[in-house]
Amino acid sequence: MVETARVQYVFLDVVGFTKNRSVEAQSEVVATLNDVVTRGLRSLDVPEEDTVFLPTGDGIAIAMIEVRGFDIHLRLSLEILRLIDEHNSATSDAMRKFEVRIGINENIDNVLIDINGSRNVAGAGISMAQRIMDKADESQILVGSTVYEVLRQREQYFSSFRAFTAKGKHGVTFSVYQFLSTDSPGLSITVPSVFAVKKIEPEKLTKFAAYFIAHAVSNQSFLSSRKNDAARNYAAIVLLSFLAKDSVSASETPPHEKLHTITWNAGLASFEEQYEHYFKIEYWPICELAVLLAEKHLQRYSDYFEGPKWSPVYAFVKTSGVHKLQTEWPQIADEFGIGLSQE
Repeated sequence: MVETARVQYVFLDVVGFTKNRSVEAQSEVVATLNDVVTRGLRSLDVPEEDTVFLPTGDGIAIAMIEVRGFDIHLRLSLEILRLIDEHNSATSDAMRKFEVRIGINENIDNVLIDINGSRNVAGAGISMAQRIMDKADESQILVGSTVYEVLRQREQYFSSFRAFTAKGKHGVTFSVYQFLSTDSPGLSITVPSVFAVKKIEPEKLTKFAAYFIAHAVSNQSFLSSRKNDAARNYAAIVLLSFLAKDSVSASETPPHEKLHTITWNAGLASFEEQYEHYFKIEYWPICELAVLLAEKHLQRYSDYFEGPKWSPVYAFVKTSGVHKLQTEWPQIADEFGIGLSQE
């Protein structure tokens, strides 16, 4: 018959174990970690015969079998972090300083004798402890649901946890809880990076979009004056796109090579004359072309143009669009003389 028991787990490993650390330093870090764990268990009077160690190379899984103390795994974890913090403060060699991440769990698991004749454990509890630890960063403690349900009901641990939903293999989700304390040496209470909200950086303007905005801003007075033209916005998108394309080509064509342009009468006709040319093109072809050009080159920057997001007016640039041009493409803004007066 298989023996089962309540097992409390502290699963930890050294963060960045091999990074910028010699083999000799790695060996010393392991020795120090072993000493820290042993001292931590001794300070909490955890019986040696009720403890199983499972080395993982760069860490240890500590299993405490039917040990008294509803929070013994958490107290041991805090003591381990305190001792590591103490070690790091007293060590000047960066290769021999280290930090660990910790996952805590408990479960009714199997207790067995392994091939070496030693007492060992097996079951879902230890597997989940490792999954929980994998979500932590250095000096952080994460606990599983079974541990949280026990601790959260105790007064000393009220409001001491931050909840997250983690994702494991095959998209399976599970709950983890970060232990928070402002007076525990060595403990980090920052949000684990895996759960941190990623800041989405605004996409930089392409050179094409930058020149499009520059041409639009430079000709906004004329375009405003043609507000009664039914196809103004479409004709403007086509003309401004062609001008932007020619500007990109001009900026990238070596002096000894001939510049090829696509805008009607480029360099000869005024913007007003070019506008009249494109405005007179049959409505639906110019409309379809404008939509295609906007989808390909401008749609991702719709927030920087006037009008609602679902139907931006690309002929007119918001102040935020002018700022973006000045910040990301200052040379183009200078080329067109776009300064404070255009904002």
